[in-house]
Amino acid sequence: MSHTALAEGTMKFLQMSKFGKPTEVVEVVESDPPPPPAANEATVAVEYSAIGLAELLMIRGMYAIRPQPPAPLGNEAIGRVIAVGASVKNVRTGDRVAIPIGLPVWRQAITVPATDLIVLSEQADPQQMSMLRINPLTAALLLTEYVELGKDDWVIQNAGNSGVGRSVIAFAKEFGLRSVSLVRRPELVDELKSAGADVVLVDGPDVVKQVAAATGKAKIKLGIDGVGGESSHSVASCLASNTKMVVYGGVSGKPAAMSPLNIIFKQMTLEGFWLGFPRFRDAHEKLAAHTRTAERLIAEGKLHVPVAGVYSLEQATQAMAHAQKGGKVLLKPN
Repeated sequence: MSHTALAEGTMKFLQMSKFGKPTEVVEVVESDPPPPPAANEATVAVEYSAIGLAELLMIRGMYAIRPQPPAPLGNEAIGRVIAVGASVKNVRTGDRVAIPIGLPVWRQAITVPATDLIVLSEQADPQQMSMLRINPLTAALLLTEYVELGKDDWVIQNAGNSGVGRSVIAFAKEFGLRSVSLVRRPELVDELKSAGADVVLVDGPDVVKQVAAATGKAKIKLGIDGVGGESSHSVASCLASNTKMVVYGGVSGKPAAMSPLNIIFKQMTLEGFWLGFPRFRDAHEKLAAHTRTAERLIAEGKLHVPVAGVYSLEQATQAMAHAQKGGKVLLKPN
């Protein structure tokens, strides 16, 4: 899509008409295209945009951010620059770029401050690059901002097959750490080991003993919980004394279960993670460095998240239904 084509027609985007089930309240809307960019702006035609759990929760009215409906949607995307303002130096027309997170990118095009764009490699898979700025940064920050870890230290996580989980595996390997990943399905074990995980185990009643055996009874310093429910208890029970468990999600929809004995006698602490916290959101240099590392890991094939489906904006209902069943789903607006 060119800026000329936009200027001569309309632009499509997705919005939620009200809070509710994503399959029922997300709709395709046509509007005027974005205006030509101002001096310091660039207009980007969106190539791929990921559907994340945060968006699905927000649509249901269950997230920390609650926009006033009707509201445009989206959070993370890549695209091609199709027009630049007179003062823009960091990007050019035709560049593939990562769009800043937090913008409504389930649309055909968007105009943003050019300095917020990151020019991407042409060699890397664009679908993988569309997931660059949330899950990989979440993983990098989880591994670096909560517990002081050194070479060959162990971390344990559940949701090992998720986007964050696979990013934790890749960044742990990059940082010289060793990782245990808990999963729900046996067929994922070999796949995640091939992706770089040191230990992969199916979560269950005996998993604490299995972790101890697989790690040589290592003192695991950091637990990462994206599931909740009994899986939280599994992770916490594998940790050493005076350690920390960090919660970034709850895909099970159940309250996190933790034994008070772990908290009392192991002196374990529990902390929450959100990429939107000011301490992370405002750490621009740190985020930029982690983003470049993630880009390299993707380009080298060391970080790969299987894509379960790709849908057009007109297929929004099917896309929402697929995303709620699990697996990473992308939108392809153009």
